Amino acid sequence: MNSLAKPGTPRRFDMARTFKVRSAERDSQTDSERLGLISAAVEAAVASIRKERDALRARVDAARDQAAFATGTDYDEYLTRDPKDASRIKEYEQQMATGEKRTQELERQLDGLGAIQEIFSRYFAGKVQ
Repeated sequence: MNSLAKPGTPRRFDMARTFKVRSAERDSQTDSERLGLISAAVEAAVASIRKERDALRARVDAARDQAAFATGTDYDEYLTRDPKDASRIKEYEQQMATGEKRTQELERQLDGLGAIQEIFSRYFAGKVQ
């Protein structure tokens, strides 16, 4: 309501002011920027997950190598193994299991984000620059 109008008087419409919408180019630019932010966020998450997964795999592989070395090659070596070595092998096994579990979770996240990217590209193809 116009603050200068007296209470109870009908509101006048200013015919000089017409309703306008933004241009199609501006709408397109706004949409592209908005969708670009989403796309960039998903891509950053994927890159971060891959980086973590790859580094973790390298550490799990190193732990596996160390465990194999500590285990030895003789078929009866476990009978005479030093308790310190047995403890170290157990620790390697535990670390490998934890690493494998985390790797599986990271793979699950990558699968989910891949599905999001697929749907995103299906619905918004050509909308992101």
